[in-house]
Amino acid sequence: MKTKLFLVLITVLFLIISAGCTDQYEKAMESEAGQMTEGYTDITPSEAKTMMNNDNLVIVDVSPVWSAGHLPGAINMPLATIDDEINYLSSGYEYLIYCHSDAASIQGAETFITNGFSPVYRLEGNYQAWVNAGYMVETPMYTDVTAKEAKAMMETDPRLVIVDVSPIYEQGHVPGSISVPLSNIDNQIEMLDKSGHYLIYCHSDAASIQGTETFMNAGFNPVYRLQGNYQAWVDAGYPVEK
Repeated sequence: MKTKLFLVLITVLFLIISAGCTDQYEKAMESEAGQMTEGYTDITPSEAKTMMNNDNLVIVDVSPVWSAGHLPGAINMPLATIDDEINYLSSGYEYLIYCHSDAASIQGAETFITNGFSPVYRLEGNYQAWVNAGYMVETPMYTDVTAKEAKAMMETDPRLVIVDVSPIYEQGHVPGSISVPLSNIDNQIEMLDKSGHYLIYCHSDAASIQGTETFMNAGFNPVYRLQGNYQAWVDAGYPVEK
């Protein structure tokens, strides 16, 4: 009797242990699957240069020295602020990440992957590899465009964002423009999508230049300024909104 009872207890204990092991295994597999990501792809400077012909590509410099020189068209999202700024990026683009060291660019690329962006690429050798290949670099700058050029950009560039930095936006503005007055520009600019292309205007050169330089210095790229401002748009006979 005691032997039979002992065997029953052993059998029950075995089943409990087996069930527990199975459950732990399944949970471990589920956890591992949940942590899996597609990953990013390393590409050479030559491959990166070819990819720049793709209008869907956004180049991201995650260094704190973007203003000292960067790849043409690259926006700046330093690692110190990337966790906040990445929340406002459009997910429909391809992203190429680089920095000035492998550790930093890998961290940047992994941050994009973790936040659900795909595909994500990383520049092998980073900024120095690009320079060593003899390719052109940029320093921060903006471009003045005429009202006619601005209108053409509105019709052909789906990534264009038009920004009115005046305090009188409600009295009339370029169609489709958003209001980011200079008085609040430092707060609002933090919540804008850096993957866009930005056209800035106001009602005076001093104000539009200040607004444009604020965008440029914050790492937006490219940045344009409407030459002649709002009045140039009106004088060209183009429609306005209120």
